[in-house]
Amino acid sequence: MKRDTALLSVSRADRAAIMNLPVSRNPVTQTDAKLVARLKKLVGAPGVLTTPTQLRPYAYDQCWLSIAAAAAGKPLSRPDVVVRPESAKQVSGILELANHRTIPVTPWGGGSGVQGAANADRGGIVIDLRRMNRVRSIDRTSMTATVEAGTLGLDFEKRLNRRGLTFTHLPASIHVATIGGCLAARGSGVISTKYGKIEDHVLSLEAVLPTGEVINTMAVPRHAMGPELTQLFIGSEGTLGVITAARVKIRTQPEARLFRAFTFRRLADGLAAGREIMVTGLRPAAMRLYDRNSAAKVLAEAVKTAIKPQPTLLMTFEGDHPDLTRLEAGKAGKICRAVRGQDLGALPARQWWDNRYVFYYPPYHPKLPMIWGTVDVVMDYARAMGVYRAMCSALKPLAKKHGLVLTPHFSHWYEWGVMLYARCRVHHPPADYEKAVALHDLYFKTALDAALEAGAVLNDHHGVGVRCAPYMERQLGGSFEVLRRIKSALDPNNIMCPGKLALGQASTRRRKSGSARRRSAR
Repeated sequence: MKRDTALLSVSRADRAAIMNLPVSRNPVTQTDAKLVARLKKLVGAPGVLTTPTQLRPYAYDQCWLSIAAAAAGKPLSRPDVVVRPESAKQVSGILELANHRTIPVTPWGGGSGVQGAANADRGGIVIDLRRMNRVRSIDRTSMTATVEAGTLGLDFEKRLNRRGLTFTHLPASIHVATIGGCLAARGSGVISTKYGKIEDHVLSLEAVLPTGEVINTMAVPRHAMGPELTQLFIGSEGTLGVITAARVKIRTQPEARLFRAFTFRRLADGLAAGREIMVTGLRPAAMRLYDRNSAAKVLAEAVKTAIKPQPTLLMTFEGDHPDLTRLEAGKAGKICRAVRGQDLGALPARQWWDNRYVFYYPPYHPKLPMIWGTVDVVMDYARAMGVYRAMCSALKPLAKKHGLVLTPHFSHWYEWGVMLYARCRVHHPPADYEKAVALHDLYFKTALDAALEAGAVLNDHHGVGVRCAPYMERQLGGSFEVLRRIKSALDPNNIMCPGKLALGQASTRRRKSGSARRRSAR
């Protein structure tokens, strides 16, 4: 298979530029000497960071709110100490100590998230897992690998590629995200339509509970030995413990890769084509449907050529058998033509594939003073167009008043539904920091409220963080209480990412019912 040059298209300098932004030098709470001494004894003195300069990079992830606050000189939440363990045993010792002292703990991977999940809002200890970066084993018989949580996604993929293998979890953040971060956020990659999201790649996990116990979940995900606990930790965003390693599926690199592109008169026709492709069992590696606005703006930038403002569907097919790959691409093309799709050939999809990582990094990545962010929601096919229309309609007044530019597309397709990924940008926001933040929060809340009301689930793969946390109980309904009780059982002292996922406090339902009982007693 021809080498995938897109993985190498983002330079080390570009990666550094997006991950090293200026941070204000606000005072840091002095950590007591005894705690620091204990931590140094656990991991060695070089693995414990305490100076303001050392702590500065851990004050924010890639959430716009943090970046804007840093640029405005606003104080940011920082950890009191950063610890860099090299083993699950060391993580266990850190958590035992933190649990005994009731010190907040936040796990840290690559800091590449965009929801604020990695921010140490209450100070305490940040556990930087990037020294846990070993690939413990590669099993070509079972086609699995055991990889530690601090391993950079790109490093893992390169190591597999040298053996003719691939992980097939290839997110846009692969250059800066760790395996553990992808697991904790329940992330997705650009070829998830064929291979699944991160949770579909994992057989088992090694994790450390908040009280310090090291556990290993069931060795295989298909069993009837009770609930599948591996999935409990995937997407938990550090609230239930620290993921330290994972046994994951690997594959041979594909022998064939083909591209197809179509335009449609109506977005609904393109959505119908994508649905038919999925429900009939075809599996493009990647499939992206752009509406008129995003085709003319975002897609044209990605493929470096003029694109007509028409709904546009890009498809990438790959596999180990060239004949089957051609057959699959041909069947998908027939489906597109059946709903009056116009065949553009392979070039637009090929150009997108070759440049699929570039525009997430400088010089294409947005910069201040611009406001930017994404809303990624997921729903079944019956609700897909309704969610799209509801979100666009709700944001239209903000577009007129504040110049909000909305560029949505559908990607990450499933046999039952699809994800809607909406980029939002304001190129000329208010100069006043507080007003800019208010505008950011307004468009984000407006989009989420509209999507939730139309029947969507509010996040497909970026995670909850601080942005979606206010919606957790409303989204989960009665099942949120189950999650809250699990948190309470595993983390009785609420040390792990307190407040994240809206956990660590009594639920609204419990507070309301308690108030009702007190009123009735009176």
